[in-house]
Parts: sequence; C-alpha cells; structure tokens
Amino acid sequence: MVGPNLSRTSILIKTELMNRFEHILQEEVISLNNLIFLIDEAARTERFLSKPKHPGTPSMYDLLITTYEKKDIGYYEKALLKLRATPKQITRWEFAIDALLAIETDISKEPILDRQIIWMRANRFKWTQVGKHFGFNRVSIKNRYMKILSALINKIKNNNNKYCKLNKILYLI
Repeated sequence: MVGPNLSRTSILIKTELMNRFEHILQEEVISLNNLIFLIDEAARTERFLSKPKHPGTPSMYDLLITTYEKKDIGYYEKALLKLRATPKQITRWEFAIDALLAIETDISKEPILDRQIIWMRANRFKWTQVGKHFGFNRVSIKNRYMKILSALINKIKNNNNKYCKLNKILYLI
C-alpha cells in the first residue's frame, strides 16, 4: 500500500513543481517583454521631445506666430501641428534611461557597448545592421542583447524600489 500512495504523492509533487516552474517562467517572459516594450516606447518618445536651440537664438521668435493671408504673394498653407510627448511618455522615457544606465560592469564587461546595442535595437535597426555597426554577426548580437536584458531584469527585480517603479510606470500611469 505504501508504493501506490508514494507514487501518487510523487506525481502530485511533480505537477506542483511544473506548475510553479511554468508560473516563474511566465513571469520572467512577461517582465522581459515589458522592459523591451518600455525601451522601444522610450526611443519613440525621444522623437517627440523638443530639441535644444542654438545658444544665439533669441527666445522672442518662439512667441511670434506669423500669419499668412491668401492675398499675400507666396502664400502657402503652413502646418501648425507639432507633436509633443505627453507626461506619461516622458516619465516612461526617464525610467528607461535610468534602466539603461543601470547596465554597469556588474552586468557586462562592456556596458557602453551594450547600452548602444539596446538603444539601436529600440530604434528599430535590424540585427544585421547592428551587427555590422559593431563588427559582430547578427546571431551573436541578438544573444548578447537577450543576455543583457535578462541580467538587467534580474538587477531591477533585486532592487525592489526600481521594480515597484517599473510596475507602477507600466500599469498605473
């Protein structure tokens, strides 16, 4: 009688371990995808941020709005629409930059190179273009990218304040 009960309990333990393993794996994949999405959105948001002006540019020209009338010579329709980043996008952009700056020598041997790889990929460069830029092939660049992102996720999770901030930025704002 001990044998069948033991096998049933071992089966139950195995299924419980598999369920726990699947849950942990799903959380890791979700957090990795969230970080990739956040960095991609930060790269897209950077296009909407206003650019710095030349030091000699007077600020009064920003206040003046030139109007054109149809009877004027050289009249044309001038687009007045300027897309700007929302506060939500700026907050996420700031967190993504902080996350990229968290890539240090404890995560990789060449942190600046890895930051550039992640940022180029966020700007939608192809793996082959990124690889040619840095002198690697596309497979080694992709493997390096995934390795750095997973190490970054673990670092953010270990620093609980940043992980709570990541969840807050992704879901509550």
